[in-house]
Formats: sequence, C-alpha cells, structure tokens
Amino acid sequence: MERNKIIDIAKGIGIMLVVYTHTKCYAHDAIYIFIMPLFFTLSGYFFNEERPLWDNIKVKFKTLIIPYCFYFILLESLFIIIHKFFYQNVYFNWEIFLKPYWVVGPMWFLLGLFFTSVFFAIIAKCFKNTYVIIALSILLGIIGYLLSIYKISLPIYIDSALSMIIFYCFGYFLRKFKFLDKLTTKSSIIIGIICLAIYFIGVFFPLYNDPKLNKLPNSYLLFIISACSAIIAFLLLSKFLLRFRYISNLFSFYGKESLIVFIWHCFTFYLFYLLFSIDSKELSYIGGFLITIFALIFSIILGLIQQRYLPIPNLREMYKYLKEEFSYLKR
Repeated sequence: MERNKIIDIAKGIGIMLVVYTHTKCYAHDAIYIFIMPLFFTLSGYFFNEERPLWDNIKVKFKTLIIPYCFYFILLESLFIIIHKFFYQNVYFNWEIFLKPYWVVGPMWFLLGLFFTSVFFAIIAKCFKNTYVIIALSILLGIIGYLLSIYKISLPIYIDSALSMIIFYCFGYFLRKFKFLDKLTTKSSIIIGIICLAIYFIGVFFPLYNDPKLNKLPNSYLLFIISACSAIIAFLLLSKFLLRFRYISNLFSFYGKESLIVFIWHCFTFYLFYLLFSIDSKELSYIGGFLITIFALIFSIILGLIQQRYLPIPNLREMYKYLKEEFSYLKR
C-alpha cells in the first residue's frame, strides 16, 4: 500500500512522545490517554481487507513476530555483554521473552499488535457488514476491559490486544470512509477544536491507562471517546503540518523509521545512564527531555547500522538455502 505522509507525520510525532513518556516527563498521564491507542489506530488504518485471511496472518507474522524474535535476541545479547562488562552481575531469564522488560520492554507492542491484527482480520473477513464489524470489535474491547477490571491477565498480551481492537477498528474505518480526504480547511479547524475540547475534558478525569499491563480506567467510555478525539486532532495537526516542508519531512522521516525507535530507544536510555553515570530514579524533568533527544538520535543511528550490517534474516530464503545445502550433503 502506498505511503501516506500524513500518517507518517503522525507516527513521527507519536514515536517522539512515546520516547518522552518513558522518561520523567511533565504530562505523562495526559499523553498516555491517547499515545498507544494512536499506534493501534494507525496500524488499523492500513488493514488490507482485500488480502485473504491466511495471507493477512502470514504478513503480520512476518512483519511483527519475526522482528520481535530477532530484536529480542539482539538487544538482550547486547545488554548482557555490556552490563556484564561493567557490573559482572547480569543473568538471563527466558520468561522475559514472553513478558519483555527494560531494554526490550517496548517490544510488547509487537505481540499485542499481532493479536489485535489477527482478531480484527478474522472479524473483517468473516463478517462483511460494517455494523457487525464495529459491534464485534466493541464486544472484544469490552471483554478486554472486563479482564482489566477483574485483574485477569492473559499470556502474551492477548488481553491488551482485545482492549485495543476498538482503536484498530477505528483506524480501519477512518481510511475506509476517507475521513481525512473529505475535510475542508474550515471543517478541519472546527472538528479539530471540538476534538481537542473533548480530549481536555478527559484530561481532568482519572483516565490513566497502561495498555501493556491492560490497566484501563473505570471510566472506559470516556477513555475511548477522549482517546479517539485526541487521535482525530492529532491527524488533523499532521495534515496541517504538510504546509511546512522541513518540519513535515523531519516528522515523516521518524514516522517511517518509527519501528527502529520503538525497538532501540530503551537500549539507548541504558547507554545514556551508563555513559553519564546517572541514576534513572534521580532523573529530572530537564534530564528527561535531554535523554529523549539522545534516544531519538542514537536509536536511528543504531537502527540504521543494524539494518545495514545485520538485517532481519529472510526465513524463507534461509530455509531454501539450508534445504539445498542439506540435499547436497546427502549426495
């Protein structure tokens, strides 16, 4: 599917806010109302309803699960080597492969998004009716909410995937109904102001949420409305930023490379603390801003170097090569 620069800009700003919220930041709870729902929405925006169900699942496995396994091994290996060199007291526990923590912590999103994508693909392919798709997505979202309320945790972030499917569905229908394309400048301003007003109303309520742990606020409906309003305002802002060439190009670049930043930024936090001998618990608000800048720069550098010299292996090509080699040795 052709790249959409508005979505790339939204991803770029979004990933910057994700990095910032993982430090000591001023508006953590207010940003968290919408930031992870935003990425599930943007993923749903590109759902391909024309692709057969099994092909959809295979594509998501290739683009989410294989990178998850690859980057988990890579980052944990680097972390263990560096940490052992400086501290001599590191150990590895395979339990974090299914429950990533610290330098690999943000990678939970890949697991959660995979299951959200699969659940939605099943719904969309089995039920063609728009209202049925929306109703079933809401139903699964409510199940995720109830799991949160009753503190029932499902493995490999399936509970989080259920809770976030409403936003994935939201993104799908934003594209399907060409929401961004149909708005004029005047209607964009009006809708943007209304959505911001709704979002700021939500900010005054206790809507703290943590999708990774599937912790949702009791005011679930208000959370959904507030998050969706913020997302619409976010997309309209991204559309407006197209007018500014250099700013839009910067955000668009980070949007295209958002996966790199997602994967690498906590590892760069670790390097920052190590290089400057800073205790993360004593990080100031200014320090949080500085480490955000550091992470945004060095995540890109490390990610691009890794992609150049150690790309994610193509499993199909590896399988074909090993099969040919094995057949040759048997002769």
